[in-house]
Amino acid sequence: MSRETLRSLSRQSLSIDKNEKSQAGQALPPPPALLDCLMFGLSSPNTHPVLEHWVVFLNDCLLFYPDNGSQVLMPLVNCFIKALESVFKDVQVGFEEPHTGFVAAVEPITTLITLLNGLEQALASAHDQLTHTDPGVYTAKSPEPVQGFFGNMVSGVFAPDPQRPRLMTANNRLTVLLCFKDAVRLGLKIWSWGDNHVESSSRILTMSASFNHTSLRMKNRTRRILEHLFAAEALECLETLIELWYKAEAESGTAQPATVFNLLHALDGSRPRNTIPAIFNAMYSRTNPNALDPVRKSTLTSDLSDMSLAGFLIAYTRSLEDDAMDEIWTDCMTFLRDVLANPLPHRQTLPKLLEFTAILGEKINNTNFGEQRRMRRDLGELFVRILAATFTTKPLGFSLDSSPSTGAEKMSSDSIPSLDLRKTLVSDDVVAILASILPNLSKILIDTDRITVATTTISAQVLTPTFRWKSYPQNVAQSTLDILYAMSRIPEASKVWRKDVAEAFNDSKFFCASSLSLAEHGWLPILRQWTLLDKDRMPELLARLSSPTSAGIMFGVGASSARLEGDRKTQLNLRRMVSLVLASPEDTFVANLSGIQDKLVDLMTATAASSPSSATRSEIFMLLRSLVLRILPIHMASFWPIINSELYDAIASLFSHGSDDTYNTYCVVQACKLLETLLVLAPDDFQLREWLFITDTIDAVYRPPSCEPVALVDQLSEDLDSKDGVSQSAVTPIVSSRRSRRKPFLTSDTVKGVSKEDLVDRVLRPFFRQLSINSFESVYSMEAPDWQACYDDLLVDIFDDSTIV
Repeated sequence: MSRETLRSLSRQSLSIDKNEKSQAGQALPPPPALLDCLMFGLSSPNTHPVLEHWVVFLNDCLLFYPDNGSQVLMPLVNCFIKALESVFKDVQVGFEEPHTGFVAAVEPITTLITLLNGLEQALASAHDQLTHTDPGVYTAKSPEPVQGFFGNMVSGVFAPDPQRPRLMTANNRLTVLLCFKDAVRLGLKIWSWGDNHVESSSRILTMSASFNHTSLRMKNRTRRILEHLFAAEALECLETLIELWYKAEAESGTAQPATVFNLLHALDGSRPRNTIPAIFNAMYSRTNPNALDPVRKSTLTSDLSDMSLAGFLIAYTRSLEDDAMDEIWTDCMTFLRDVLANPLPHRQTLPKLLEFTAILGEKINNTNFGEQRRMRRDLGELFVRILAATFTTKPLGFSLDSSPSTGAEKMSSDSIPSLDLRKTLVSDDVVAILASILPNLSKILIDTDRITVATTTISAQVLTPTFRWKSYPQNVAQSTLDILYAMSRIPEASKVWRKDVAEAFNDSKFFCASSLSLAEHGWLPILRQWTLLDKDRMPELLARLSSPTSAGIMFGVGASSARLEGDRKTQLNLRRMVSLVLASPEDTFVANLSGIQDKLVDLMTATAASSPSSATRSEIFMLLRSLVLRILPIHMASFWPIINSELYDAIASLFSHGSDDTYNTYCVVQACKLLETLLVLAPDDFQLREWLFITDTIDAVYRPPSCEPVALVDQLSEDLDSKDGVSQSAVTPIVSSRRSRRKPFLTSDTVKGVSKEDLVDRVLRPFFRQLSINSFESVYSMEAPDWQACYDDLLVDIFDDSTIV
């Protein structure tokens, strides 16, 4: 086929002589077999050499369908689509299959372009009939234009000619639009083939020039037909692309989401100044269609919700260059003002529009067009108003009962690619949206007063209800803590976020966190900021610790409940201190060590009958573990006598002849964990005293038969084995494996699921038996200490609320 013939067909595709149509309308109706003949000629591979003539014949035959062209359009377009897909597959095979000759792939390219000409011609004929044959359906225009965004919308290509009707009949209109959608889908598939094609075949590497030339020809032709389709039905074509964008990861073989954006940027008729208003039209058609001018309403043939369109609006705006703000600024501001004038219909999309406003602020911050200060002031005002409207029309309280996913669930969901991209992208989770906005709040709001108002609103509407809800802390999600952390970096929000942190941290249910990952990556960074900015946190907690006393509670009604209440308060305060120590940088609380030591010595005088009682020993050992992890040994010199004495007494309480009820089983477990932490980290001051607890010589592995153990752990191991005549073989050892780093063996996973009565026999006895051997082997195997393993195990312990009385 000659180049001039192709150009002639392209020029004929979008215009048909009206006089010829009127003459054809007076002729007899075409025979039914004519359509079958046309479809056979266009789809048969045998007619490809003369396909150009079949397209010309089709052009002549379309004149015989002046009144019911839309009825024959569907089968005709289906025929074209199937033929194009078949030929397009041949083109792909010609480049991808090494055994296929390249010459065989040249012919399908010409055939494909000819079929595209015919498809465009059929669509143009049907659309031309739809909009011109019945002048009685012209839409009446109001003499008074509607004020506001929907009355002064930027027209361009996306707004059809006001003198042309948009509807003829519902059936014909639907038929044409469905055919347009099919053509857009195929056009995008062909247009994006060259971009998405993976050049993995050696044949493509040797024929890259031919491949690039072929893909460029196909891209240019499909681009022209897409330009014409957008010019005729821009809004419907745009909604079709949005559908494809959402289904890109759910359907194999479709274009990637970025391809849709690339196409919109490449089409002349879909520049940002046209696309953004069209998206606004599509959204308003679903939220408040009565406020929209009839010629700008969508026919709703696409399966899209207002949330879907809002999600695409955000992604498309992010893909724009910063300089494009000059084109869309006026339309965006007018649209947002119109939404705020009647926000109720848009209550579902307000969180997304809030994110959209934030994106505009970030992009405006990178440009210098217009009056920057006035524009940013106007945008800041709209942002604050949308934020208030978001919580007014859709309060957050109804969703606070839903518990967030645990860390394991999040990890598993993150590792599997989502097949429902739409659900992810159109989420209306206002908390997650605010968490993504707050780090850049200073770019959106330039006035400190507005920043204060915005952060105060977020605190009052999100943080305070969350921390005061009955399901706290199970209702706290990572996004909630991200908001709190982002606010800690905003100077104007200093007073607000500190109040929220103090309220949440001092709640008695704080250590019932829904997941350990949330505590480590969510709460601890916040507590770090809180501690660095407010040096009085640790002294305040120390002041809350009361000295043990037995006066007034030994006898009388309520003695037991008063003792339990005192134990609970002391345990919580000690765990809060541990949390602050773990969250803070190294040596942060060196200045408070003397006060901590005095309180610990005071609490160590507690007995089983005092208030608080000796049940708080577990938390004392946790606090000592945190100090060992976070304070350099040079500052811990005064603590070693206390640690050695308390460790020795706690472990020795397990001897069969002992009758001291000061230490319960959980206290002994925590003491053993402190001992193992010291053995793993091996501070110099403790190495001088470790022989008191373990055998640190070769005797730990090869003990002489006549040698009696000197170390406390070895003595206790023999005493427990000989108790009640239990032999050593009856004790199940803790299995150790070869490791690259020195880690503790007695962890929370080891203790988990073991009842209090069985802890000594099933956990502590094998631990004592192997402690000296494991310590000796790890030291002389030159294993490096695993500080993180000790840190993680302590974190598990403090957030285990089952050990709180």
